[in-house]
Amino acid sequence: MYTAARSHLDECPWRVIFGETEARTLVLLEHMTRIPALSWSCVANFRIAEVDGTPAAAMCGFSPGAGSVPHDPQPELDLARRVFAYSEAHLAGVSERLGIAALGMPRDLPDVWAIENVAVLPEYRGKGLIDKLFERVFQEGRDKGFMHVQIHCLIGNEPGLRTFERNGFRVVSQQTSAAFNDLFGAPGAKLLAQAL
Repeated sequence: MYTAARSHLDECPWRVIFGETEARTLVLLEHMTRIPALSWSCVANFRIAEVDGTPAAAMCGFSPGAGSVPHDPQPELDLARRVFAYSEAHLAGVSERLGIAALGMPRDLPDVWAIENVAVLPEYRGKGLIDKLFERVFQEGRDKGFMHVQIHCLIGNEPGLRTFERNGFRVVSQQTSAAFNDLFGAPGAKLLAQAL
């Protein structure tokens, strides 16, 4: 999740959102994988490609639910409060930054299978691992009765965009925000989709 979120950016957005060191951000992300309500980060929804027993690539397939409802940041705030006993002032900052993050993300499509948290460790890139994971996660979406699949890509992540397009995705919308750009160093994100 850390590698996927960082994308082409200087800093991982989760590190910026929580105002934490890399090590403490990784602890928070690990806890996020244990929250079933966060379907885009729940460990049960991840598929991992291993090479000689080493986790080398991963992606998460899930149903995002209603496309018109913005993400509720409460699970992340509750987690931060519980894990690191943040003060109310720190939590207010986290909440504000989560709100800014939402400004740069296109709304989910209705009735769609979703893929997020796509990443390959640098030493395993270019070996087709993501293509194989896409095949598997596409099939999971079909098996659940979905007709379409979507994925988000930060604007400026050209390698990610090429990978997604190579696997059949096409840009259907994008969302930009000056505040998002100021906070994370990217103008926003593109939403890509395709038929399953």
